[in-house]
Amino acid sequence: MVSVLVFIAILAALVYRDRRKFTRESIFLLRRTKRGRGLIIKLGTRFPRGWRLVGYVSVATGFIVSVLGLKMLADNVVKSFVTRAAAPSLALLLPSPTSQTVWGYGFLAVPFWYWIICLALLVLVHEGLHGVFAAREQVRIKSLGFGILAVIPLAFVEPDERQLEKKGVWPQLRVFSAGSFANFMLAGLTFLIIIWMSNAIFSASGVDFGSMGNLPYPAAQIEMLDVEKIGDYSVHSIDDIKNSLAMFGENDTIEIKTANNTFYLRKSLFVSQMNESQGKLIVFEDYPAVRAGLEGTIIKIDYHEIKDYLDLSLALEKTSPGQPVTVVTKLEDEEHVSTLVTVIKPLPPPYEPDVWIHFFGVMEHAIPGTIEFYHSAGEAWAGLVGQRTGITWDHIQYKMGLWEWVSNNYPLLEVRAGLEMDRLRSMLESHPRPGFIGITGVTTNYELKASLEPARPPLEFIEGLLFFLFLINLGVGIVNLLPIKPLDGGRMWDVVLHRYAPRYSNKIIKALGIFTFLLLLANFIPFGALL
Repeated sequence: MVSVLVFIAILAALVYRDRRKFTRESIFLLRRTKRGRGLIIKLGTRFPRGWRLVGYVSVATGFIVSVLGLKMLADNVVKSFVTRAAAPSLALLLPSPTSQTVWGYGFLAVPFWYWIICLALLVLVHEGLHGVFAAREQVRIKSLGFGILAVIPLAFVEPDERQLEKKGVWPQLRVFSAGSFANFMLAGLTFLIIIWMSNAIFSASGVDFGSMGNLPYPAAQIEMLDVEKIGDYSVHSIDDIKNSLAMFGENDTIEIKTANNTFYLRKSLFVSQMNESQGKLIVFEDYPAVRAGLEGTIIKIDYHEIKDYLDLSLALEKTSPGQPVTVVTKLEDEEHVSTLVTVIKPLPPPYEPDVWIHFFGVMEHAIPGTIEFYHSAGEAWAGLVGQRTGITWDHIQYKMGLWEWVSNNYPLLEVRAGLEMDRLRSMLESHPRPGFIGITGVTTNYELKASLEPARPPLEFIEGLLFFLFLINLGVGIVNLLPIKPLDGGRMWDVVLHRYAPRYSNKIIKALGIFTFLLLLANFIPFGALL
């Protein structure tokens, strides 16, 4: 808080000192300058062919992301209805004057210094590449500069809009798409640095579950009035449930019975859900891990040391259903030993295709082996970033789901898919269905290497900064390409529609903008709380 106040005081002093050079436009304070214009023009005109090629990639990326962004918003709204989500799908990014990230209802408050540095870099590369492409297209740059909105840093490049409008379709598209493309490139560079740092300064030290916002155990949703028994107490109403809960400690895991099933839930989670008064209950299914109250980082199963996700898969593959296993977990520097009896592992959920599998599915018709190459490349990439891969029951089941999906969606590949599924079935003979302890949201836990422990504070700050730099640039780049004016995505669609459908372009872009705005608004509405 002190550092934020000092920053604001220094910023105010600098603005006051140069107050005659600032101009106020609406709610913005802008300081125009011609410094740096020469560098931007030099960059844009020095490699015209190279920039032109980059521009084509930028435009293609812009339209693809625009369509996928719209699809993502629509999918979020549909899922919100289907799952009756009680929280918004999108969140506003706000600064927090503390060192902690705060998740709230429809907002994400990022530590102030992460927020201010990320925004400064975001606008710098975004506006900078707009200027470079304007120079490449020989559009005059009237001015550039920086500004502030309260304490939010701004940067801007002002090309001659009238001159730009007289250019052809492609020059305008290259200029408009450049900003978000710059953000994507910065996000990609940041991602590579994060990967390098993960391997250079961190080491795998076990397996966490229920991480990244996921539930720790397989869960189901039931009606609260369907509950017939809480522990040893029979219940017939909400009041009975409340009275029976009073008999348990805050951290006790409670057995919950309905007419046909048994579930488990910690009392604190039970009470918090009851307070929301939704009439429904998210409960954990009857598996060994939840019955034992397993929590913490898994570091050992029987005699197998667990360092990462693959270690866990291989250790459980050597078990069979009904076999006792000893699980050692680490929680707050203390080790806990639990004995669980494995159950038969459930089949994975149906395969969910990503965007790329559609492309490679089409390519498979002309070039057999394209899909396998795609997944082999993915495994090679996982190895490159330090994630070990191996042939396990889970891996084979995933491939089975993939080829079953290909068979159902591409009739011409049915024979090819059938051969692959036969091969995978033969592989399953040496990989029988393993035991299952009942955990979900499994990720590898990384800890700072012991030799770097003295440098933990600055390294943790850099790690957090890189994460938010990646997240913010990716998110803002996508939103900026949505087909709504005055965003760059809306301007791109406007240029294309005026060129190829001039008669209806204004109506189409207006309808598209309204539709996109409504989708954005719907992503901030928690339909689960309303239904």
